[in-house]
Amino acid sequence: MNFNKLLSIITIFFIYSCASNFYQVPIAQGNIVSLDMLSKLETGLTKVQVQYIMGTPSVKDPFNSSQWDYIGFELIGNELTREVHHTLFFKDNKLTSWSKKIETTSNENTERESKKLSTEISK
Repeated sequence: MNFNKLLSIITIFFIYSCASNFYQVPIAQGNIVSLDMLSKLETGLTKVQVQYIMGTPSVKDPFNSSQWDYIGFELIGNELTREVHHTLFFKDNKLTSWSKKIETTSNENTERESKKLSTEISK
């Protein structure tokens, strides 16, 4: 009888200790823009070149073809790890500028790191 109690206590202990450490799968929705992608952007690139670098935009407004939006987020468990909203502006089929619309702590260093990578690549 004591052996069964001890065995059940040990079993419950192991099940409980393993249950809190499950692997949580990262879930990405929309466009996830990496630092490497941003570092390759330059003014003067054509829409085809930008789409090759960044992928298909999330929002391609049919009424405003001079603006592309890349929107996405990444979750791990219940925690938002990264949130993206970049807008690219074109004039005469050439990239003129781009901006980051969401200022969150998960994106805090993205712009600075992408500029750093861009200067390293150009050297």
